[in-house]
Amino acid sequence: MRRLRHVWSWKFVFYDVLLPTLRSLGPARGDWILGRLGRLSLALQPRRRARLRSALRRAGAALDADWATPAVWPALAANTARFLARDYPLDGQDDGAVLARFDVRGYDRLRAALDRGRGAILVGSHLGAHIAGVHWLYRRGLPLRLLVQRPRHVSHELNRRFDAEEPHRQAELFLRRDLSPAVAVERLLRARAALRDGMAIYMNGDIPWSGPNTCPGRLLGRSHRMLAIWTELAVLTQAPVFLVFCTHAAAGRFTLEIEPLGWLRPGEEAVAVADYLRQLEGRIANSPADAVAHLTWPCYEPRPDAAVPGRIPGLRPRVAGPSSRQAGAHGLTRRADR
Repeated sequence: MRRLRHVWSWKFVFYDVLLPTLRSLGPARGDWILGRLGRLSLALQPRRRARLRSALRRAGAALDADWATPAVWPALAANTARFLARDYPLDGQDDGAVLARFDVRGYDRLRAALDRGRGAILVGSHLGAHIAGVHWLYRRGLPLRLLVQRPRHVSHELNRRFDAEEPHRQAELFLRRDLSPAVAVERLLRARAALRDGMAIYMNGDIPWSGPNTCPGRLLGRSHRMLAIWTELAVLTQAPVFLVFCTHAAAGRFTLEIEPLGWLRPGEEAVAVADYLRQLEGRIANSPADAVAHLTWPCYEPRPDAAVPGRIPGLRPRVAGPSSRQAGAHGLTRRADR
């Protein structure tokens, strides 16, 4: 009986039964049903619904956003299911079909930077359809590696690429919270080597953390120390930095923004983190329905110990720079066209 309950867990039903079925219905129809399931799920969970409404009100107050909660709520509820679906709706299709579902801005500047052979650092987040955005980058043919924890419950296509035997193997770049210092340093050295070979390294910038390789910042009105390895690598390698944001659009489509941040000089790390967080908050303010992770994950909850215990040893620690608000007043040197 225990084995039967495990096989028929909600994850098995959702990822192995429901999502493949919805995918066969086509992008628009499958996405419509997925959104309805998100609304139904919250309607059946009053406590979770109340927590999410409360988080939405707090975030709106922090951003001084003109959100009418009754208007925002249906889209946010629908996106709770879309967020869980990750990139499953894109699986089993050819490249042309997948790429056609994205409205993309800023790719040409990223491609031009990579063509110079110096690599590029891509800083993503957990906003909206972030896994679908990574899926697009792979399908577009970018020489991409991820310096993140290996995402679970992703498409067969992404898992195939994660396990591929090729130079700078992706499997040797994934991070875990229990990495030894020696292995963590090795991961960073591998990332640096990939950058020097002209590849793009993708990291997330919205991870609360404690220990070295962090910078102070404020997100949705709460102070955190954010994991900032991407700034260390940017200074060390002088690879240009691009911010990547991917959100859900109507009828199973996606909007992907690739924003050049520039080249970082020593001492600009905290300024870069502050700039990134401001741009992330701007996207949340414009699309609160895509902030499912930032409204529901424990690491973003309003409590004094919001930083996640643990650290990833890597490049040498830096003394903490100015706060995000102070750093923002100075501005970051933008040299993405150099």
